Amino acid sequence: MNTKKIYRFLFVALFALAVTPAFSQFSAGFNMGFPSGNWSNYEGTGFGLDVRYEKPIQEKLNWTVSGGFLSFSGKNSANSITAVPILGGIKYYFEKSNAGFYGAADIGFAILSGGGSSVNRFAFTPGVGYRLEKFDFSFRYNAVSDFNYLGLRAAYIFPGK
Repeated sequence: MNTKKIYRFLFVALFALAVTPAFSQFSAGFNMGFPSGNWSNYEGTGFGLDVRYEKPIQEKLNWTVSGGFLSFSGKNSANSITAVPILGGIKYYFEKSNAGFYGAADIGFAILSGGGSSVNRFAFTPGVGYRLEKFDFSFRYNAVSDFNYLGLRAAYIFPGK
């Protein structure tokens, strides 16, 4: 699968979501990833962007869909990896709907590219976060088959209807 085509598709799809006012729970975020386990011997900190759509299922419980990319700099130039996670999940707010502390879990897949090859891997990302009026901050453990990393996200929530 051509990674450039995936990036183009994600950009176009997410841009369409961004300009459509019906998606009131749309957010765009900056991410940092910190490889764990054996990967921390080969990869440095990852940086990337993502977008997320969130919609209520019931009071305090929302479903989410997200996609983005993280680029990890290898500790030498041959080890650089780009991860493109595409995930769906749930988010539960502990205090009140769409505000305050929450727990979340996503499941999906990540496309890992590096060294001229690309592979798809299963991904599971449990986490916790805090949502303010227009901002969302979260901390997640990204279990991507054999490539795991801790993730931090700071996002802006676009106004909607």
